[in-house]
Amino acid sequence: MSTIRRVKATILLASTSEIYGDPEVHPQPESYWGHVNPIGPRSCYDEGKRVAESLMVAYAKQEQVDIRIARIFNTFGPRMHMNDGRVVSNFIIQAIQDKPITIYGNGTQTRSFQFVDDLADGLIALMNSNVTSPVNLGNPEEHTISDFAHIIKDLVGSKSEIEHMDGQIDDPQQRKPDIRKAAEMIDWQPKVKMHDGIRKTIEYFRKEIHDEEKKRRIDP
Repeated sequence: MSTIRRVKATILLASTSEIYGDPEVHPQPESYWGHVNPIGPRSCYDEGKRVAESLMVAYAKQEQVDIRIARIFNTFGPRMHMNDGRVVSNFIIQAIQDKPITIYGNGTQTRSFQFVDDLADGLIALMNSNVTSPVNLGNPEEHTISDFAHIIKDLVGSKSEIEHMDGQIDDPQQRKPDIRKAAEMIDWQPKVKMHDGIRKTIEYFRKEIHDEEKKRRIDP
């Protein structure tokens, strides 16, 4: 931050919807302070992002640093790492390989997924604006995790079964961005339908899995 102040640059913080924790307000507007367990298993990430926002705002107020804060909701798309453990990549890979699609908990928890192209457009729009307060960037199309698993299974044409595992501690039960601020202040809203983005991501992972299998055959 000292370097940013010295060179008079604009800095972007890639914050997160985890700021809101397990929210009691739905959908989540930027004005909501969140519902976070400060000592739970997710707290290092959640509180780390919260303190990062605090530092950004403190520097903006005290040192006149030009800041932008994007609260990024679940994002997916091609070039995701196959083993990153995220729900989209896990479900797609399991479905392509006809392995059980594993859901933590009963699957009624909701998420909202945005395609990476929309996020990139949103970040550019935010950087080109004069908005220094946090802005949600996400797709308000909301699905339960169970529904999402079935959507991916159907789009892949998979024979996978759906399996449920023990739920995770402090797993948010609902997640949906209120993006009115983004629409009004940076003229942004997502354009890619979730199903269309999922299809593109499935094709990417099909190729990745095919290339991995070919590599193993050539170089066992």
